[in-house]
Amino acid sequence: MPLTTIVVGGGIGGLSLARELGLAGLPVVVLERASKLTTVGAGIIMNPNAMGVLEANGLAPGVRSRSSAYLARETFDQRGRPLAIRDYRPLYAEGRLAIGALCHRAHLHECLSDGLPAGIVQPDTRLVALEAGPDGVRVETESGQTFMGDVLVGADGIRSAVRARFFGANDPVYLGYRSHRFVVDNRDGLEHFTEFLGHGKRVGLVPIGGRQLYVWTTFNSPRESRAWGLESVTALQSMFGEFTDSRVRHALGRLGSTDGVVCTDIEEVHQAAWVRGRVALLGDAAHALTPNMGQGAGMAMEDAAVLADELSRAARGETDTPAALTSYVARRRPRVETIVRLSRQIGEEGQLTGTLACWLRNRRVRREGRSPELTRTALERLLAWPPRATEAP
Repeated sequence: MPLTTIVVGGGIGGLSLARELGLAGLPVVVLERASKLTTVGAGIIMNPNAMGVLEANGLAPGVRSRSSAYLARETFDQRGRPLAIRDYRPLYAEGRLAIGALCHRAHLHECLSDGLPAGIVQPDTRLVALEAGPDGVRVETESGQTFMGDVLVGADGIRSAVRARFFGANDPVYLGYRSHRFVVDNRDGLEHFTEFLGHGKRVGLVPIGGRQLYVWTTFNSPRESRAWGLESVTALQSMFGEFTDSRVRHALGRLGSTDGVVCTDIEEVHQAAWVRGRVALLGDAAHALTPNMGQGAGMAMEDAAVLADELSRAARGETDTPAALTSYVARRRPRVETIVRLSRQIGEEGQLTGTLACWLRNRRVRREGRSPELTRTALERLLAWPPRATEAP
């Protein structure tokens, strides 16, 4: 019998794993609680490593069809004075990185879903029992269905039910700031990922194709606070009043109401074990990270590619299933920990509030921006997929 995988969660990680396993000829089912695949969060940054995964599994053309190319990232202070630019184009021209993409999150989900045969994703599935033993896994649903398999993968997000069931309670860690996300028309014709650094606040403007602009913010906020600026557009504009650049003013001014603005806590998951027996965690369920590097999707997609590779080895008899899952963790953990740490550090610097601290930060960003060769070397090391042979996966 072929090795069968049951995936809990039909988000980016779960759908990516189903795609990878399907290409390997391995049976898989994705159990999704929602009645249909819906998305929140407006836009998404598909860094070169994420697009490298999609290049390999054949879904990149579809994603690129309705996206903007991620050519450069420009950084300004709150008044719009330039600090630095990270230009990816020389790395693309030399074939050292896959070309990144900036798109609507719904479009990415559509591409991942369309890349699967009918029946793989089981929507509107509520789980009532999850069991795992030395010989296999078993899932029962509220409707009375039973799914049997060899491996159970929790790809069910930052508040994973699979993680809670098999690994114990582990609440996400709140990092002291929150984020708004929404989409407006790109009337200013922005071409690059553009970010503005303020005092305890940031604003990002990201062209995502179709003349749309994905807007994100971050703002320091005590855990118990509900002062999120969502009571009106005027309140939201006032909250980011220190950002005087016309591009920010115009983007915020295009909101008709705050009804479509998503506001979320910035959190991490610190999970010691990702595998227990025949159960594995993937993506945010294992290692939710801050959005500061735009690597949530990338890390989940890389997880999926590596886990599918290891399960394929087990299916061919090159190793056993528990050993394959252990190898998945060994291959992924060092890289994930690096990205999590760097993303957290970027957030900590971005959320500085003091006048002197922000001035020193901006000076450092400006200074580092004067060394494009060093920047490109660092970008290649972080964003190449597959990883270079000289680096750990």
